[in-house]
Amino acid sequence: VEERQTRWLDISKLHLLHIQESLRGLSTEIIGELVDERERQNLTQKDVADITGILPYNLARFETGTRIPTLMVLEKYASALDKHIEIRLCDNAKK
Repeated sequence: VEERQTRWLDISKLHLLHIQESLRGLSTEIIGELVDERERQNLTQKDVADITGILPYNLARFETGTRIPTLMVLEKYASALDKHIEIRLCDNAKK
């Protein structure tokens, strides 16, 4: 029984790591699009920080990929650019 529990925990940890890596990639992609749009609109990080209330150093950390922003932060950032974030539920096979 203990061996099965240990194996299950190992599988669960691997699954969580896979999810974290997928989210990191998706977050990086979305942030990249937001940064491109921010620059296209000639806005600075400080401009976006002032509009959103996100601290400038946190915004910089999101943009450099050292922190993964929450969905709320992504939506605030997008809203500052007159954009929004869309989320869809998809089958895993259709990734």
